[in-house]
Amino acid sequence: MRSKRPVDFGFARTHAAMCVGCRPIDRKPGWHGVLMRFFHGFPPTLVVLAALSLASLARAQTDTASADVARAAEAFDKGDRPGGLAIVENVLTQAPENQAALYLSAFINLNLGNADAARGRLERLLNLAGNYAAAWELMVQVTQSQGDLVRRDEAIARLKISISSAIDPNVRRKADFLCDRIQIGDRALYGVNYWQRGGSDFTRYQFALGDPRTDPKHGILLSTDTATTENWASTALLAQKDKQIFHLDIVDPSPNGDRTATYQWYVGEPKYDTVRADVMKILRGEVQPLSGGPGSLWGVLKK
Repeated sequence: MRSKRPVDFGFARTHAAMCVGCRPIDRKPGWHGVLMRFFHGFPPTLVVLAALSLASLARAQTDTASADVARAAEAFDKGDRPGGLAIVENVLTQAPENQAALYLSAFINLNLGNADAARGRLERLLNLAGNYAAAWELMVQVTQSQGDLVRRDEAIARLKISISSAIDPNVRRKADFLCDRIQIGDRALYGVNYWQRGGSDFTRYQFALGDPRTDPKHGILLSTDTATTENWASTALLAQKDKQIFHLDIVDPSPNGDRTATYQWYVGEPKYDTVRADVMKILRGEVQPLSGGPGSLWGVLKK
């Protein structure tokens, strides 16, 4: 059977496309074999007519489900999250293996704070389409929000496999994924893992309201650069010469150039959980910058 593309719906589709843009695999049992067993021994003309009739019915049902999923996504994009969820859940009562509906249900549930429900939908979806990278990316965020770091690390590993083994070369070139979602009032702060970057000057993690990748130079950044590493080495602050210096900053745009507030230094690349703990302290306003002003994201969780 031909693979199905994710339904073309607003923010949720954008989210999936940002992840990998890949297509889930349709593994529903085909109706062809059932049909041929049922009509065994009937005149060939009757079999053909029945096949055409059932195919039309199947297409009509699929079109209706696709339209309802699109309608649910539209409701979500307009701010009616409960309404969008109700629509997509109704689709799943009729078609429990509809992959677009399962993904959208998980996405909306996560946005509503229903991480357990989101995970249930994703587990079902990934049983149907185990190489669906957008679903694995969403699973990373869900399990991170639940504090299930073992399952999160499994999801990250599966996500990387899905990207690297994709047939589409555009998918294989993906070098980042959304790894975190932190609710701040009625908005969400997302974390990005630029997992394929390396060298002497790069950003590994970025946190910002909305999709950080639309403005990769601003937000909370974990970065390393040659100038900082060489400066530490020249002043004997860096005893391990084979290590790079990473710094955690809030970088805000301004008319006179970027404003940078540095909150932490690390000798060597820190693990994500270490960085996230420091980011949460910044968001809660529990720490002051080592240099510069507090920055726009300082203390946003306590406002």
